[in-house]
Amino acid sequence: MTMTSETAATGAEQKPGRRGNGRHGDMTSGATNTSSRSQTLIDLEVDAGGLARCPDCGEFAIETMVSPFTGNRMQRGHCCESCQEKRNETERAKAKERALAKARFRRENIEQLLARAGVIKRYLGCSLDNYKGKAPERRPVFITGPPGTGKTHLAIAYLREDLLAHGEEQCRFLRTVDLLKEIRDSFDDRSGDSEKRLLDYYGARVPFLVLDDLGAEKVSDFVLQTLYDLLDRRYGECLETLITSNLTLEELAVHYLGHGDRLASRIAGMGPTLILRGKDRRWQG
Repeated sequence: MTMTSETAATGAEQKPGRRGNGRHGDMTSGATNTSSRSQTLIDLEVDAGGLARCPDCGEFAIETMVSPFTGNRMQRGHCCESCQEKRNETERAKAKERALAKARFRRENIEQLLARAGVIKRYLGCSLDNYKGKAPERRPVFITGPPGTGKTHLAIAYLREDLLAHGEEQCRFLRTVDLLKEIRDSFDDRSGDSEKRLLDYYGARVPFLVLDDLGAEKVSDFVLQTLYDLLDRRYGECLETLITSNLTLEELAVHYLGHGDRLASRIAGMGPTLILRGKDRRWQG
């Protein structure tokens, strides 16, 4: 299937208001001071009671008021209350139709959306339905366990759920080593703007970030400072983060040396930890 961008038409039909012709009789021109032509408004069709004609139903049912600034008579709405409710119902129906179309688009193109979010080919089929284990009722922030116990599968399954619910602009998947490489490569910009832009993006603008295999990278001052900056920003902005690691929080605290305790504390403060146990499934064929 050829995937197109997830867009929906939003142009709601609006009818222009009818303009009066200054008729006499049971209707007035809306003038508030006949002695001053500058205060006379002739484009409102109003009756003797000061009600303007509704452009939808044609009845004189729109309340009007006199502007305290110009002295002109103004109507209080585009149409009468009854017709406005009909307009609202129509717009709600259109909004629901657009939401259903977006949800259908996401379901039909979920693997392409996962790929756009950063998921590699091997994991595009991961979902909660084919996860070999019991997923917790509440989504964890930190998933730890030995290699091959399904940490990445479960993380991507949660990412899939977010994509289906909110769309690709809400989610990103990154291996920790790839994130650090992307930021390190930005050092070629001597102004430092690219590094700041990346940290701002991943630290404060991605609503749901999956950071895979934390602790697999080689520790350095750059790694320590970058990871702390990133997680501290996300913690402060209350953004959802899901981290996988072969190391426990206690082991991470030791692994990251001087920054370890603070990193582990930030992760623990973001939400619950899930510990996976068992043998490496990759060896089980």
